[in-house]
Amino acid sequence: MPKPTQNIAKDTGSADPRWIDLYKIAAVTSIIFPISIILAVVAYFIWPYTPGLVSVADIFDNLHRRRLGGLVSLDLFMVLLMPVGALLTLAMYAALREVNESYALIALVLGLMGYTVIFAARPVAEMAYLSEQYAAASDEVAKSHYLAAGEALHALFNGTAWMASMALVGISGVICSVLMLRSRAFTKATAYAGIVVTVTGLGVFVPGIGALLSLAATIGGVIWYGLMARDFYRLGWGITR
Repeated sequence: MPKPTQNIAKDTGSADPRWIDLYKIAAVTSIIFPISIILAVVAYFIWPYTPGLVSVADIFDNLHRRRLGGLVSLDLFMVLLMPVGALLTLAMYAALREVNESYALIALVLGLMGYTVIFAARPVAEMAYLSEQYAAASDEVAKSHYLAAGEALHALFNGTAWMASMALVGISGVICSVLMLRSRAFTKATAYAGIVVTVTGLGVFVPGIGALLSLAATIGGVIWYGLMARDFYRLGWGITR
């Protein structure tokens, strides 16, 4: 005989009224996410990602001359999307807890940790501040001090916090996607799309092709978030399948 929580998840498609507002917010944020991804991809063609590819002096110069372009080249969109991702993670926990509350909670904690530590890996405001100080410095000694501080921050862009964030968010997404297979709150298409996108995203750690796999996951995420927007809309506004 199935456990009561499993029976609710499998046999009903109704949403818990306590989470209705969160589902509505998730439906909106699920639309914001893919739009932001598309904008970010377009922006990166205009202002390519610079950490690890150019010198800190060039990054400072870029920030000083073209503030918006310099910020985008430092992954500003990633920072802006973190609160959106956190809201989606909360909504997925609420929708999936009746399938398996233990794993849904694990996914929630891992996801929130991943979205939090990314701020340490993207010191965008700090780099902008140092760029202004570097530009205003009147002697080479002062400039060298700001460059040294910039080098320390520059190392964070591909450091431990960045790798931890990618791993934590990726694992959280895989768990949620697998749970979606057993939930009537989400369609099978949403679940399978999530599995493909999140597993591919974890390929960022594969030497040589990691960047390509990460890009593929980013593009595929547009489809996944679009499917989630539909499912959260149905949950938030009480539309049954």
